[in-house]
Amino acid sequence: MIKIAVCDDEAAMCEQIGQMTAQVLGQWREPFEMIHYLDPRDLLEDPSHLDLLFLDIQMPGLNGVELARRLRAQGSDCAIIFVTVLEDHMLDAFEVEAVDYLCKPVDPERLKRTLKRVLKRWKDNAEKSLFIQTKTWSRNVKVRDIYYCEVINRKIYLHTKSGVIEYYGRLKETEKQLGSSFIKCHRSYLVNLYHLREYNDGMITLENGARIPVSRNQQQALMEGMMQYMR
Repeated sequence: MIKIAVCDDEAAMCEQIGQMTAQVLGQWREPFEMIHYLDPRDLLEDPSHLDLLFLDIQMPGLNGVELARRLRAQGSDCAIIFVTVLEDHMLDAFEVEAVDYLCKPVDPERLKRTLKRVLKRWKDNAEKSLFIQTKTWSRNVKVRDIYYCEVINRKIYLHTKSGVIEYYGRLKETEKQLGSSFIKCHRSYLVNLYHLREYNDGMITLENGARIPVSRNQQQALMEGMMQYMR
């Protein structure tokens, strides 16, 4: 079941987005839970995990972009869809890894396409895993739980939410298994764009605070990969 929140200081807009979303998910027979927030500060205080957040930008007290930054800083990896009358916050939306940027009034067909992408990513991330096998042990690791992968002297180090997993292997083969959310930013590193917090001055910062170097010849590929991942 996907958990959804709508955060907008206008109750009518909260209700409208909620009804439009519920109608689409109902047609697809997708189970969901939904909650509305009129005050963005209430969302920060609510510890419940979210999978999808519709977020207005212009709100009193705390705007949507700053709220999104704080949620990411707290470790939230929910899909964020900005819904706003403004059109000049695209770079901010990219910074917090928003999956889309919808302008009011919301176009139903655009919303449906966006929801389709969010559901596919949510299901893929929830189900996909990396199978590791050595001579003495084997293990399944959820791809979503991997922050990044590095290779040192033919040894693979998977940095995950539960710790570091070490095994001998080839980075190229691991890259094929991990899929499109991972991109090679350096000859020794693969990073999971799902956990990307910031890219600045040749360094990637991930949600766990890790900083990964980006080689000069991989910078263009990284930017293209980030754009493709957001699409």
